[in-house]
Amino acid sequence: MSSNGQGSGPRKAVIALLLIPAFFLTFLFSLVFTSDSTSQAACGPTGAALIVDPASVPQGPIAGYDHEQLVNAAHIMLAAQKLGLSARDQQIGVMTAMGESSLRVLDRGDAVGPDSRGLFQQRDNGAWGSYEDRMNPFISATNFFKVEMTIAGREAMEPTLVANAVQRNADPYYYTPFWAPAGEVTKALGGIKEQAGATATSTAGTPQSSYALGPVKPQTATVANTVGPMFGIKTAGGYRDPQAEQYDPNGHPAGLAIDFMTNDIPDGKATGDKLAKYLQDHAADLGVKYIIWQQHIWSVERADEGWRPMADRGSPTQNHMDHVHLSLTGDGSSTIPGCGPGGLPGEVALSGWAAPAKGPITSDFGPRNSPGGIGSTYHRGIDLGGGGCYGPIWAANKGQVVTAGPSSGYGNLIEIDHGGGVHTRYGHMFNDGLMVKIGDQVTAGQQIAKVGTTGNSTGCHLHFEVLMNGQQVDPEAFLAKVNVTIK
Repeated sequence: MSSNGQGSGPRKAVIALLLIPAFFLTFLFSLVFTSDSTSQAACGPTGAALIVDPASVPQGPIAGYDHEQLVNAAHIMLAAQKLGLSARDQQIGVMTAMGESSLRVLDRGDAVGPDSRGLFQQRDNGAWGSYEDRMNPFISATNFFKVEMTIAGREAMEPTLVANAVQRNADPYYYTPFWAPAGEVTKALGGIKEQAGATATSTAGTPQSSYALGPVKPQTATVANTVGPMFGIKTAGGYRDPQAEQYDPNGHPAGLAIDFMTNDIPDGKATGDKLAKYLQDHAADLGVKYIIWQQHIWSVERADEGWRPMADRGSPTQNHMDHVHLSLTGDGSSTIPGCGPGGLPGEVALSGWAAPAKGPITSDFGPRNSPGGIGSTYHRGIDLGGGGCYGPIWAANKGQVVTAGPSSGYGNLIEIDHGGGVHTRYGHMFNDGLMVKIGDQVTAGQQIAKVGTTGNSTGCHLHFEVLMNGQQVDPEAFLAKVNVTIK
């Protein structure tokens, strides 16, 4: 039900309340625990809009939506792309149209808004253009996004509340159930179009979380586009012509396999080891069939045998020395571990403390030459690489968020009160990199933000401080005392 006459469509009277229980994961060789939270906004797509071509949309279905509906979703995504918006905005737009019209251009309204039309059920009140505009998928989506762009602080809002701020639905949580299927659709459509001679980049200048996968299954695109960026993978292969496939016709030719290339990233072998371990640990959630890495294979069917050696296939690539091969069953969940409501969890030591981000430490605590002439020459914290732009930032311990937002030289700052006079600070995140708000209770290892470069910063990193009774102390030395090492 629309309260301001801007949009209307099918409505539910009962607010859907999603309760997502916390879960715990055990990591091999480490006695750690992880935690989850329940904020829908915690982990969505980051970076620039996914590149999509409405003329290259598959027949479907994807997440239950057919070809006609998927073409309309592609037009929504294209409208966001043309306006310079983000992948998150694209998913919000698709989510909204799913809720309003089930991604169909409806030439009818409902009892509340009989004059509503189109994908977004926009009213005939002059705010949404002509009848032809409202019935045009691209134009109606463009008008939706133009209003969305005026919403202050939308990056930190739950997606359903962003949609509601535009549509003015009587139930602000009406769109919640459509967030996950919208993610499946946008990721799948963003992964089908190979961009010849060009690599899309985010506003931060880093590759967006989408690869030229070809016509793969939706779950394959979801896994590739989510897991790959977690490990800094720049190149990933997907579909392969059956005539070119020598080994498994149910893998690449079926759109159910991914090659995560490690030969074009620093520390490729170490990264590949971590990626293979992650895929192995989360095999059930991801729908893993088998993994090949460094001429060894691990399969779910024979998991009790561990990693098994493989025969020499003749070249480093064929022996999977330069990439991690993943074959999927196609039955995995649409929610990727580490990108659910709690974000990618961090490791927590038995002391209850966690590393705030990935290393390396790029600037120590104490006197220094200020980089680029920016900021103080006495460094009151440490700087961590954090895995690059939009890498995960974790709460160092449980506590309450007392600051979350713009703060002078920090750009954006999060401060957590852990009790006993101990506070931690996290700085330089992008505006869309804040995942908590003032008053939130957080747990150790919970993802609270994403690495950025705002304020007095010359590149993407996390500035991390520890304060004891209001006085900054050396964070590295403090963490060492609680058995936490920056890696």
